[in-house]
Amino acid sequence: MNWVALGPITWIAVGAIAEAVGVVAIFVSLVYVAIQIRQNTKQMSRAVRSAELAAFERNIEHGNAFRELLILHPDLAELFLKGLKSFCGLRGAEKFRFGFLLRSTFSSTQGSYIRQLSVRHDPQGLDGIGGVVDSILVNPGAREWLERAEPDWRPEFREFVAERLAAIQQKAGESPT
Repeated sequence: MNWVALGPITWIAVGAIAEAVGVVAIFVSLVYVAIQIRQNTKQMSRAVRSAELAAFERNIEHGNAFRELLILHPDLAELFLKGLKSFCGLRGAEKFRFGFLLRSTFSSTQGSYIRQLSVRHDPQGLDGIGGVVDSILVNPGAREWLERAEPDWRPEFREFVAERLAAIQQKAGESPT
């Protein structure tokens, strides 16, 4: 068959068939892209959920490690309770150890706070973290330590703690420091 000899009607038919094939190819490509986007979205959702669970588990592990430390070392538990009552009433080495216990507690809590800001892993939101901070700050010894210490906290966590402290002081009728 001689392609050059085809008449104008045959070329129109070939062009129409080519256009139809092109439309079908575009449609198939769009369906493929839609399927890929849906699969990617599901994978991203799973990855986000996995990150949320990992962050939540990490918070639990930090809390458990601190509680285990106090359970296995009753002298630290006594020091912690004594320091919560009065930081100023502690002796030099006790102040040092108590300060590190609070730094450790606040460090874990800061990690939880930052993870909550970025991953939204705690169903209680910042209220759960606020409860932990509040349970420390209601103690006079913790507030005394905080007045003297310069924790190396991130600015957003420092502000969070300051807000919680102000609320506790206001509730107790104390003047903010």
